[in-house]
Amino acid sequence: MVYETICEMLSQCLSCDEARIRKGTVILQDLECGPADLAEVLMGIEEELGVSVPEDFVTGSTTVAELARFVEDQL
Repeated sequence: MVYETICEMLSQCLSCDEARIRKGTVILQDLECGPADLAEVLMGIEEELGVSVPEDFVTGSTTVAELARFVEDQL
């Protein structure tokens, strides 16, 4: 559920097809996620799932699966 929610948020915030988003997708590189987009995604995660993700957690090589695992660990 967490992974699917994050994929949906990324798709909406970045206006990209959800089919492009896989577990191994690197958020900043593969999805070309800029700072404003990243902030929007992280705010959405906090609102939707109640988990605060530090912006510095999502580094240049963080994948969608790693982000989902971080959020799941906080629940």
